[in-house]
Amino acid sequence: MIRPAVIATAIALLAAGASNPASAQEPRASLPDIEDEVMCTICGTLLAESQSPQADRERALIRRLIAEGKEKDQIKHDLVAEYGPRVLATPTGHGFDLLAWVVPALALLLAASAIALGLRRAARSRPSRTADPTPLDPADAERLEADLARHEP
Repeated sequence: MIRPAVIATAIALLAAGASNPASAQEPRASLPDIEDEVMCTICGTLLAESQSPQADRERALIRRLIAEGKEKDQIKHDLVAEYGPRVLATPTGHGFDLLAWVVPALALLLAASAIALGLRRAARSRPSRTADPTPLDPADAERLEADLARHEP
């Protein structure tokens, strides 16, 4: 039997966890985390890999926005407002950018279907192994026996 004290303790712990909004907050944004998701608008590489003056300006803007206490999504939104959508390393998933996600998925699905269809056709055209082989001509059977006898030790 479960003791009332155990139940009361469990309820208190659950209530404390549910009422603590600080535990549900996202971690603060950081430069390395954001650098992996945005591009240098001049050289077209990830900001984390770029050493151009433009990349340094973007990093300075990100540091300033982090110091203002903005979250990652807000910082990325501000970067898009400043430099345009090409600053994001991944497509947005809206409008024309949605094709960057849909086309590869459709291509994989089409390739998998073509492979499955090819395997099915190949399996159908392969002769059955359970069928009896055609009988040998008696002359061929004699010649085969003679050859086998000649090679046996």
